[in-house]
Amino acid sequence: MKRSLHLALVLVFTLILTHFCFSQLETEERGPSIKLTPALGFEFSSRTVTWNGDDENAYSSKLKSFLYTLNMEFEIQESLFLSLLLGYSSSNYDEMAFRELPISLELDVGGISGYLFGGEIKKNLISTGDFGIGLLGRFVFCLGTKNEWEIPGLAVIGKAEGNPTWMRAVAGPLFTYQKFNYFSPYLFLGFNYLWGSFKMEETIQSLKGSENKKFSAEALFGISLGAIYEITDTISLKGEVSVFPHKEGIDFGFMINAAYAF
Repeated sequence: MKRSLHLALVLVFTLILTHFCFSQLETEERGPSIKLTPALGFEFSSRTVTWNGDDENAYSSKLKSFLYTLNMEFEIQESLFLSLLLGYSSSNYDEMAFRELPISLELDVGGISGYLFGGEIKKNLISTGDFGIGLLGRFVFCLGTKNEWEIPGLAVIGKAEGNPTWMRAVAGPLFTYQKFNYFSPYLFLGFNYLWGSFKMEETIQSLKGSENKKFSAEALFGISLGAIYEITDTISLKGEVSVFPHKEGIDFGFMINAAYAF
């Protein structure tokens, strides 16, 4: 079921991009005063997070997220770009345990949906022959939907309600190799931090309780290697692979998107 939803969303994004491409036929003779570049993207990340990091009972687990995004990039000045982001996410919080409720719970429910909001700013600083250097900053906020589950194995009716949120901040230098006309490999090195919380409420007849667990990523630094391929003057594809080293190992992620400039 979850896998089918992921495939359906990718298909919808592809159809929307196709619409953008054919709309170019009506606007070839006109040029807008501001360059706009909408992009449809898909991203997967697997990050090691520590729950209640300041608590002596802290423990780690994996947070796996599938992100489907719609970006709108504006070139507000020469070499200065601002992007706005909206999207949908499915995040897996399994292995999380709540021990301060009337009955302890360990989450094992698969992906939990959420809505994405964010933005990005990019500034190209130096362009010398084959190389370009710039700065990039990005912030993403995920507001999880409220979910309700029945508690199994009880003689009476019991339910639990969960409401997660997470945030991600990224900032650092961007190095681009510009020798090729339509193909631009790049390397991004920078701060990459993820944190959030998960509030769980439990009701079993007259018994009620709640627990709010905070979490943060083990890795504070990320390395991304990617490339942009310009299919035409208006259509481009972008792919990126990232690694996040930390004391317990290496996490990873990847991203692809398709953009249409007009």
